[in-house]
Amino acid sequence: MSATATVRRTRPRGEVRRSQILDAAAQVFTENGYGGATIDLVVERAGASKGTVYSFFGGKDGLFAAIVEERCERILSAFGDPEVVGSDVLCALAHIARRYMEVVLAPDAVGLYRLIIAEGVRFPELTRTFYRLGPDRANAHLAGILSVWRERGLVRLDDPQLAAVQFFDAVSGDLHRRAMAGIIPKNIRAAIQRRVDNAVQVFWNGIRVDGRPA
Repeated sequence: MSATATVRRTRPRGEVRRSQILDAAAQVFTENGYGGATIDLVVERAGASKGTVYSFFGGKDGLFAAIVEERCERILSAFGDPEVVGSDVLCALAHIARRYMEVVLAPDAVGLYRLIIAEGVRFPELTRTFYRLGPDRANAHLAGILSVWRERGLVRLDDPQLAAVQFFDAVSGDLHRRAMAGIIPKNIRAAIQRRVDNAVQVFWNGIRVDGRPA
């Protein structure tokens, strides 16, 4: 068997193992806090070796950064490239909003937010890493999409970056704050849909070119 064939066959296993370690680490961070989380706990939870964890992530800081980045990728994957996003702005915004809420309201994401709130003062670099790899990336990506739409004459807005922040704030709003406090609606999908429908329509009414409500 050639070396190339071996690499192709083993790479997916490495990616799966990396993902398993990230999931285990997210649980450890959520349960123990950043200060109380250790590589030993992650190794025990993931059933991995220390060498594997260190080779993938380099240590606890790198592990936390990888968790945040991976969670953000779940959101960004739904956005589409700004250059290929279609002209149906309302439909695209609704798709982005639904995916965003599905990710940020997932139990592990809620746990991550709680961790930042609880430990951010003691570990300021933790908060900076979270925002740099998480919300700031999501905001910048949506701002890029809004900029493309503006250049194509599909929307009117002055500040795409600010508009992106306001969009995500409107979409998440009270529903996300309640989830942080442990208050989850019985029918979460219906609650997300109501929130998305309303927030997207209000946002669209503010950026549509003709300026008239739908």
